[in-house]
Amino acid sequence: MACEQPVEFDSGGLRLHGVLYAPAQGRGELCVICDPFAEEKKCAQRVLTEMARALAERGIAALRFDYRGTGDSEGSFVDFGPEEWLTDVLTACSFAREQLAAGGIGLLGLRVGATLAARAAESRLPDDTPAAWLVMWEPIINGKRYVAHNLQRSQIRAMLTEGGEFDAQRVAEEYQQEVVDFDGYRLSKRTQEQLGAIDMLAQPVAFEGPTLVLNIGPREQPGPLYVQLAQRYAQGRVLGVRQEPFWNKIGLVDPGPAVATTCRWLAEVRQTMGGDEQ
Repeated sequence: MACEQPVEFDSGGLRLHGVLYAPAQGRGELCVICDPFAEEKKCAQRVLTEMARALAERGIAALRFDYRGTGDSEGSFVDFGPEEWLTDVLTACSFAREQLAAGGIGLLGLRVGATLAARAAESRLPDDTPAAWLVMWEPIINGKRYVAHNLQRSQIRAMLTEGGEFDAQRVAEEYQQEVVDFDGYRLSKRTQEQLGAIDMLAQPVAFEGPTLVLNIGPREQPGPLYVQLAQRYAQGRVLGVRQEPFWNKIGLVDPGPAVATTCRWLAEVRQTMGGDEQ
């Protein structure tokens, strides 16, 4: 039976909190899971936890953790952004490998977390080794659109909250400040710019390992942008799953489709690489 253990480790001088999912038996593989951003992280907790458990049941250890300034980790959300969180991902890889003496390290991320996972895969992981595989669930393709969409949601919420007292000019001026409201979170201009710089169809790709792009939505046919993204990877594959977009919904959701599809793909990868599926 898999063991779930709370853990803490340092990154950038701050204490990060996480949970390590260690398989009862396995061959020393490890997956570091990269959470999405802001409110999406809260909504996706259950599905990503079920993914971690499914991995452990198949002999692959998993680490879920909170970036600096998020969840139970130290720091203030407004002070950090993707650059620091990428460092946290790489630090998490080192920590988990030390704890488990793990061999190959895979990366799995959702939304902004998928971007962080992809960037980590382009880096050299602990001991200067490449990532074993990369899984991107519903990655943010265009950061400018993502930021604009969430700022628009904040404006709509302000309209509903303030009613007749809503002042569009005042809200527009607030969005020019150093710190703005981003779907209920205090977001610095610097972090907003880093998020806006995401362009996954233009950023260089050097990672050559097995890569899965998972498009989650109302259709099993993946969208063209996700197809383009997968084609940029040497061993890229794109799959679509029919599933409710759980990252923007509070409440119970079925984690099954995304988890099951990812596990089937991983089983194929492990078989190709000569591993034994647990």
